[in-house]
Amino acid sequence: MNIFKKIPSQIFILSLFFFHSPPEIQAIHPQRIILDSYNDFAQGTSESVEIKAEGTLVPSPFMEKICSLPAEQTWSILAESFDSCLVGTSPEGKLFRVKKDGSYQLIAKFPEGNVSALAKNKKGEIFVGTSPDGKIYKIDTTGHFTVFFDPKEKYIWSLICDDKSNIYVGTGIGGRIYRVTAEAKGEIYATVNETHVRTLLFHPAKDTLLAGTANRGAIYEIFQGGKSILLVDPEKEEINQLVAGEEGNVYFSTVGKKKSPRIQNQSPQDSSSLLPEGWIEVSGEPDETKEYPSSKTQPLVSIKPSIPPRLSEIWKMEKTGTAYPIWSSKDFVFAIQWFKDRLFIGAESGGYIYSIDSNGKMDRVMKTDSNQVNAFALSGNQLFISSSNPIHIYLSGESVRERESVYRSWPLDAGSIAKWGSIRLEKEGNVEILTRTGNTHRTEAGWYGWQPVVDNHCVSPKGRYLQFELRLGKNAKVSRVEIACLPENIPPKIELLKILPSGTSYSSLTMPPPPPPTKTIDQILSHDEKPPEFESQALPPRFQIKEGRGLRTAVWKAVDPDGDDLKYSIFFRPFLSPHWTVLAKDLDESLFSWDTTGWPDGFYVLKVEATDEKDNPLGMGLKASLESRPFLVDNTPPKIHIQNKTLNAISLTVSDEGSGIKTVEISEDGKTFTPLYPKEGVLDFQKQEFVISLTQEKKILFIRAEDESGNISNALINQ
Repeated sequence: MNIFKKIPSQIFILSLFFFHSPPEIQAIHPQRIILDSYNDFAQGTSESVEIKAEGTLVPSPFMEKICSLPAEQTWSILAESFDSCLVGTSPEGKLFRVKKDGSYQLIAKFPEGNVSALAKNKKGEIFVGTSPDGKIYKIDTTGHFTVFFDPKEKYIWSLICDDKSNIYVGTGIGGRIYRVTAEAKGEIYATVNETHVRTLLFHPAKDTLLAGTANRGAIYEIFQGGKSILLVDPEKEEINQLVAGEEGNVYFSTVGKKKSPRIQNQSPQDSSSLLPEGWIEVSGEPDETKEYPSSKTQPLVSIKPSIPPRLSEIWKMEKTGTAYPIWSSKDFVFAIQWFKDRLFIGAESGGYIYSIDSNGKMDRVMKTDSNQVNAFALSGNQLFISSSNPIHIYLSGESVRERESVYRSWPLDAGSIAKWGSIRLEKEGNVEILTRTGNTHRTEAGWYGWQPVVDNHCVSPKGRYLQFELRLGKNAKVSRVEIACLPENIPPKIELLKILPSGTSYSSLTMPPPPPPTKTIDQILSHDEKPPEFESQALPPRFQIKEGRGLRTAVWKAVDPDGDDLKYSIFFRPFLSPHWTVLAKDLDESLFSWDTTGWPDGFYVLKVEATDEKDNPLGMGLKASLESRPFLVDNTPPKIHIQNKTLNAISLTVSDEGSGIKTVEISEDGKTFTPLYPKEGVLDFQKQEFVISLTQEKKILFIRAEDESGNISNALINQ
């Protein structure tokens, strides 16, 4: 992905240059965004702009919306003439005639519900295939239709006419292909070992018929007389489109999950649940006793296919019969068409039309206003296009009419409020640039208006987000966009400060840096790979503990929203004093230990100050500070006072006005000490009374007292 990059500040003095996109930002330095690949540009939206595989923007082939139709889904489209097309829809079985001038007419409505196939013979006669309870209708110019042939099949998937006006019919669920003469005499032409014959095509280099099937998708070649062989087995669930390409080559689309290798004599199973939304779900072999649902008895069942990764593939089959995949996608491919030396692809891809060349290199060509692009119909040097949800009909071809070719980026995020600077293009021809800014990624909510750039400089107000728009002239080409910004510095924050108990300190250990990361060839080749940041990959620091009287440690947690490196300073003051004294400066770690044995007893306050000045130009750094709670420095040991001594007992007091008494111990030999408990039984006061019973055997007694700060006092008692 594009990455924000620092630029030396001296360059910024001359100009706000470029920058590369989020997520990791370093504030107050000029940043740049660079868009120069297909993946970069594909994140934006386009209208009449084609995104080429090599990462360039050019005006797309002319495409004009002709009209919108009052139906839910398009199932088939047929170029009736150079000026009109027929569109079959679902679920009400409507057939429309659409003209180039934008007018349309409902010419028929079929009882079966789905107009699943359309064909025209050499005589110009129109035939309509419907599903379910499929029939083939013949329709005249007035819209009057009659049943031309009824194969008694559940589905009519495909129709194709030969030079003698014979119609070949692909059906389901018995895997049969019918041939129907111009006199409406029909017969089974071939049967394949599959459930559905989804698509038919006359081989452009041979006198044979190609059939793409569903359930266990395969391509069958059918010879004169109906003999068939399995020509290609992609091991996918469905072949849903077959089209002729260049120089006798054939292209076909596969959809569905990968199947296990084919087992001979395996009985066909229905897989219509993998077919596009709106087909009827069926299963098993034909059952003459079973009543299948139809549009006359109950509503059609819409089935949306599950979409596993790499759901669709495009295969190329050379005229020699060699076949191999050249493209794949997670989107469900509905339609393909060879047009102007490349293969156009319609899919469930947010309304975009893609194209690939004979080697599979992909361009994003056009944008429709629908979610799905369902069907193509070629008419000379122009292409009729139908899309669904909602239904729109488009026409692509040559045109002398002027049109706007507009590319609009996604909202570019500077991470904080930023001043946006220069915008530079690598381009050819005339390109107009506009920008707008805002403080939310939702472009529909409260953004500033669009403004043209002035001398290649953004004049939009400050904002966290920027969106740019490119308006391309007729022969324009854009291969790179570079945009500069200067994010406003956000101050650091110290979230936590803790003074550890007296008696411990920590020193940092130098850890060896890890080796540079390794990369695969694919990672090295990837333009979107983020460059390694070896500093951020270093091991976190480690600290070694040390114990001793008077040692203190402060530890804190600080963050910088911009990711700047922070430096720390430590200050202290007596609790009742307003004046701060520097204890340490320019610390890199968020931990500091020091020795307080030379400090006067009393309460103190510590302050930690963090600054990001190191990573920001002079005068633009920011600071944050946090004060600790008062903490006690106690360097005075407890006092031991003998109050009374008799032959049988000794009474004494131990007091500590600082941190309080921690332990009082007694020993007869000065080596082994045992706890001595006060008269109250609990050691919890700054002054305690103790009574020691004496015997003839106790000649010398050692007394040792320690306070909470580790200060120790001793006393020796002789009998």
